[in-house]
Amino acid sequence: MDEITKRQVTIMKKRRKEMGFTQGDIAEEAGITLQQYQNFEYGRRKIANCSTILALRICAALELDPYELVFENGRDFIKRIRDGLK
Repeated sequence: MDEITKRQVTIMKKRRKEMGFTQGDIAEEAGITLQQYQNFEYGRRKIANCSTILALRICAALELDPYELVFENGRDFIKRIRDGLK
């Protein structure tokens, strides 16, 4: 598993557990099967390889900012965009 996927898996697991939800809860909220969600959380399927809509549904179910999941330091990325990529 590459480092980006490891980071994303860690974020997803940590957030789900913080919320007190099971994998099934998140899958249901995102409108996917348990197995589909498990594939993401176990790193067998990458968020980067799924549709934007599905990635956003997973982020919404986990109440995650998509930038936090996709970019290593999402807040800095957004700040650089706003500041004109300085």
